[in-house]
Amino acid sequence: MSSNKKTSVWLRLFSIESAVATGLLLLSALFFSMIVNVFVVEKRDLLDHQISDFFSRYWSETHTRIALFVTFFGTGGFLIPAYLIVGIFLWIRKKKKYAISAVVIALVSLLLGLFLKEIFRRDRPLPPNFDGAGGYSFPSGHALGGFTFSGVMIYLVWKSGLSKTLKWIYTLLLSVFALLIAMSRIYLHVHFATDTIGSFFLALIWLSLSFLCFQFIQEKKQYNG
Repeated sequence: MSSNKKTSVWLRLFSIESAVATGLLLLSALFFSMIVNVFVVEKRDLLDHQISDFFSRYWSETHTRIALFVTFFGTGGFLIPAYLIVGIFLWIRKKKKYAISAVVIALVSLLLGLFLKEIFRRDRPLPPNFDGAGGYSFPSGHALGGFTFSGVMIYLVWKSGLSKTLKWIYTLLLSVFALLIAMSRIYLHVHFATDTIGSFFLALIWLSLSFLCFQFIQEKKQYNG
């Protein structure tokens, strides 16, 4: 291979998209580490209590039913079928690499959340507004699942042939979708606010890293071809 070809490969790897992904990865890692240090390790919980008190002002049976409905979309009962449908759709459309990547990202995200819960062992806030939460609190698995799923879908939307207007609309809707799942966990008092904020940055870390790995693999394939 010529030196010019090698140079062009590395130039493509350092594209604007890759630079943005690298920036997101580094910033998210910084904020995630700050949340872990301040709120999980040092247990400075003033912010969590303030946000919890804010949500408690709006407690009602109606709001709780709505929150329980919204929080369902962060469970495996929704996410597993959703990823399967997305994967099958992509496979049928001859986009096998996207289908496989989506499944791998989802699976690693789940395992990562479970692994970190066992590492940090943060107790859940008490008392919860409903009896349906178990295990440790940080990070929020529902929020992590919602943010990861929305991130994957946003990426696929921007790789589609939709108009730019529709891409922005779907991006906004998917972002709100994930945010509502996170807020439902705080409202139901099964997670601290920093559990869900940490999950947001954790999702960004994993999605950014996945994108960079995906780009690297693609460029290596082109280089070897």
